[in-house]
Amino acid sequence: MAFLPQLFLSNIKAKDGLAKPNRFQVILPIPSLVGKNLQAGLLETLVNLPNSVFSDVTTKVIGTEGKSSSPSITRYLALQCETAELPGKSLNTEPIQVYNLTYEIPYQAVYTDTSFTFLCTNEFYERKLFDRWLETIVAPDTNNIRFSKNSLSETYMTNIKVVQYDDFIKQIYAVELIDAFPKTISAQPLSWSDDGFHRLTVQFAYKRFRTIYQGGYDLAAATNALLGSSIAGVPVKDILAGQIKGTAAAAKEALRNPFSIF
Repeated sequence: MAFLPQLFLSNIKAKDGLAKPNRFQVILPIPSLVGKNLQAGLLETLVNLPNSVFSDVTTKVIGTEGKSSSPSITRYLALQCETAELPGKSLNTEPIQVYNLTYEIPYQAVYTDTSFTFLCTNEFYERKLFDRWLETIVAPDTNNIRFSKNSLSETYMTNIKVVQYDDFIKQIYAVELIDAFPKTISAQPLSWSDDGFHRLTVQFAYKRFRTIYQGGYDLAAATNALLGSSIAGVPVKDILAGQIKGTAAAAKEALRNPFSIF
């Protein structure tokens, strides 16, 4: 079959265009054990974001099980995360032979580590945060490894959600990394000839990931972050929802009567 550009463009338009890799968000809840260590020190004071605005963002997006012990830090990291990835998955296979026929059968699912890159501010808060997280897992003075969960159900692991959006802030795909923790903090090179800025790449290990195939419009989080919670006492998310419905109704009317727009 010959390649027809018209069919290709028609296929793309029928699916609302192509997905863009820059429409993403990483929700990284701070686990209870790490949050306690942060509150015990002075690190959390370096972030001056109001918890009253962002306290329920993580719960709405990832659920109650992924609630962050420090919502302001979770929101801060979401803003600082420059690059992420939707992790891969593979199957280990074993060849078997039946008579003269040899073929492979799967016996184990394998989840690859994933990495996030954060922009570093002059406070170097991002590096300090993940340094403290690794110190929570393995004590730097004794090299003793901490149990993943203690008797108070506190843990250094968390559930991270990587969300892919379309152009209209609709969640079209997401993965939730179960029981994730930072495994490697990459080196940050220093050079007199480099006048750029620091980036921090952190590699995370996790038990498995859960795929979320369907999602809705994240109006609450987007409007609260950009415009505040209300305008003249009316919730902004309700205003935008009404505008979206009105725009959709106008588009349908224009399709029924295309000459009405002139």
